[in-house]
Amino acid sequence: MKAMATAVRQTDTQEQAGLRLGARLRWQGDTYRVLVLQGAEVQLGCLDEQGADARALVEAVVGADDFALLDEDLQELEREQVTDTSRLSLLSEADSKLVRDWERHLREIDDGVPPDAEEGSVPRPGYAPHLFTVRQRMAAKAAEMKTLGFKHASAGTIERRRRAYQERGVFGLIREIVPGSPWGRTDERVVKLLLAEVKAGLGESDGDASRLYDRLQAAVQREYKAEYDQLMVSRATFYRLLKRLDVSVDALHWPTDRRLDEANGAVPPYTPTIARRLGEQVQIDSTGLDVIAVGDDGRPVQVELTAAIDVASRTIIGAMIVPKVPGRGPRGRRLGGRATRSFDAVLMLAQALAPMPARPGWSPQALAEHSEMPYADLVACDPRMAGAAARPVIRPRMVVVDHGKIFNSEHFDDVCRMLHIKVRPARERTATDKAIIESTFNAIKRRFSQHVAGYTGSDLRRRGKHVTDGPLWSLNELQDLLNEWIALDWQQKPHDGLRSPFLPGLTISPNRMYATLVAVEGHVPLTLTPHENRKLLPFQHLKVTDKGVNIGNRTYNSQALQEYKGRHTGIAGQGKRWQIRYSPYAPRFVWLWDHTKDDWVEAEFIHQRLISDEWTQWTWEQATLNVLEDGGRKEDERRIAREVSALRERARRGPDVPRPRVPQLFTGPALDLDVPVADPYEGIPDPDPATVVRAPALTMAAEHLLHVTRPASPPPDAGTGQDPESEPADAGGVAGPDDDQQGPAHTQRSGALSLRGGAAEVFGMIHSPARQPARSPDALGDDEDDGGNP
Repeated sequence: MKAMATAVRQTDTQEQAGLRLGARLRWQGDTYRVLVLQGAEVQLGCLDEQGADARALVEAVVGADDFALLDEDLQELEREQVTDTSRLSLLSEADSKLVRDWERHLREIDDGVPPDAEEGSVPRPGYAPHLFTVRQRMAAKAAEMKTLGFKHASAGTIERRRRAYQERGVFGLIREIVPGSPWGRTDERVVKLLLAEVKAGLGESDGDASRLYDRLQAAVQREYKAEYDQLMVSRATFYRLLKRLDVSVDALHWPTDRRLDEANGAVPPYTPTIARRLGEQVQIDSTGLDVIAVGDDGRPVQVELTAAIDVASRTIIGAMIVPKVPGRGPRGRRLGGRATRSFDAVLMLAQALAPMPARPGWSPQALAEHSEMPYADLVACDPRMAGAAARPVIRPRMVVVDHGKIFNSEHFDDVCRMLHIKVRPARERTATDKAIIESTFNAIKRRFSQHVAGYTGSDLRRRGKHVTDGPLWSLNELQDLLNEWIALDWQQKPHDGLRSPFLPGLTISPNRMYATLVAVEGHVPLTLTPHENRKLLPFQHLKVTDKGVNIGNRTYNSQALQEYKGRHTGIAGQGKRWQIRYSPYAPRFVWLWDHTKDDWVEAEFIHQRLISDEWTQWTWEQATLNVLEDGGRKEDERRIAREVSALRERARRGPDVPRPRVPQLFTGPALDLDVPVADPYEGIPDPDPATVVRAPALTMAAEHLLHVTRPASPPPDAGTGQDPESEPADAGGVAGPDDDQQGPAHTQRSGALSLRGGAAEVFGMIHSPARQPARSPDALGDDEDDGGNP
């Protein structure tokens, strides 16, 4: 009985794998032909010249990784798929019976007998495969089914449904028979190509459905060129297909990041992130806080939040707010930009290892002594908890981060290794790996950000028109507000993801969950001294010179630092370059680490007296930009230090009072209204220096020609009889009709001669051959006084 069962199983294996006598196959890198099939064994003849025949178990052959059936050209054939019958359970009883009837008739065409025939049955007349061709058997079946009352049973329909059944099993037969399939009568190969094009366009710029239709046409033409006319759907069918596939046309217009996030979202069934110990998994990420604050230079800036949350207790163990402004300058050489840096993430980890001190003015409910935390036990274990805020101290054992450069930096990795914290990067664009911190950010924006002055909304479409005109918090004040909200609201309100271990139906707060877990595993504080805290700072390896050291375009020097000038470190490959640590939030001092003594040597910024105030690295960069834009040099530390002091003074003074602006006259668009002016010298040839004639010289003194002293006028009644007040109309120098002969040089006005006409007339008069002899000035004056009368 056992041998019979084994034989049946081996026969099924052979049929499912397609092993038949004479079949060609690939196995263990060689090509074979099936020579003998006997029970559980198969005899293979090698078709390669250097190969050898083989004898093996059928299961060993068909179960190999490289097993494949080959055609006559030794090309790999597509493996037969298991028949999909899952949709039969979704069909109605009538549709299911119709599909099964069609399957029974199609099997009889291929096998000669129905699938439910008894063993040893012979084919009915007209269906014997060895006597009739396939086309003859399909014609006989069409006549039979028409007699049985089937509506659609022509020879062409039977051929099409037989081909669909052979390729896709019952699933293909359902789509051919039952109306209202998931995507109508569209071929499933077209559906696969469409879904592939939708997925390929997730990271592209937005577009509409017409572009997707063009790409589908190209894909069908590329993959199934011979069947393009039968497979490709019309544009109307394409839009109906998108609706059936639940592909929203509006979703194609979404921003790229939104489409990628939607595609990479969590897929049910959802698996929650589980952690049973405090600090077992801590998730860290950064996001915009949707709030505008006043920066160190007194100007409004966007802010960014970096937070860490413990998965087991949902405690926010650290939160840092930093300004977010773009840098100025060409790409690759920008200066003054600010966002979350690796040092900010390190500082947040350092905050998580120490109690948060309560600030003056906080609500008493925000103190640890008034919370659900085991305050007395914690103070006995760690005296720093006295007067601390109601936020637990949890030491991370493993942190989950994304692929941002701040978490992939060498500084962040070194600090985590020093603190014995494992770093696990999340998968790219997989929000489910950090689902808890992402959900926490949404809660912070909903429960904190929208209630703070300067709230901007999630994007520009939701931002108010006059957000920056109202009162704004400074960066330090905003950080203080967030810390108080964490201790007062987040840590003490029930969380939906936390359940009481004693009453699973009761939601509890993060502080209550912390008290439960810390009672089980205890608490060992990690106290970092100032000596150890400096090891968390970023560093550079520099050589000490007469001027000290230079970090960030600032010079630091001290008497103690000069002792290391020209001194070798004693470390191979490091030479005379010592490790210098600095703090971007307090760059007034730097510290040289003497590894031989395990001690720190302090040095101060040499121009600190010009600032006389607290400042940061970001303030220095902003001041450097102002100096460069004003024509200064980057190396002018003294001038930059004065600019830092000016920025701090501006920040204390607050934003400038806005001046009323007078609206300018609306002139409309600029139009070209200039009319071309004719060139007066157009058509005149350029003068030839060889043809220029020298002007003639004057034959008399210029004073005789242009000026004459007018004699005293005679009495009014002397020879004229005219009224003294009546002057001739040409008294301005016109003597009479004979003036034209005497030339314009004889005209005068108010006792002075004047020239009228051109220069040619003057020289013509002077050099005339019939010129009158020169008269004395007195005679010339007499003629003019006579008014030209003879």
